[in-house]
Amino acid sequence: MLRFLGVALLFGLIFSLARSFGRPEPARPEDVQDLVQDALTRVYFPKNTAVKVVRGGETFYFQSLENRDRFLSQNR
Repeated sequence: MLRFLGVALLFGLIFSLARSFGRPEPARPEDVQDLVQDALTRVYFPKNTAVKVVRGGETFYFQSLENRDRFLSQNR
């Protein structure tokens, strides 16, 4: 009987560990970043990596200098 309980506890521990392997860790508040949309490509990306342009009182964000330059040349 004692052997059965030991095996059952060991199986439960192994099962719990195996289930937790496939789960991603929940995001911590300090890991969450504000996202902005690239004005040219419409892709969302972290704001802290953005190239920012203010035109006519409106702020535009870009993933790269190339996207910024293309947007500005198209919208003169």
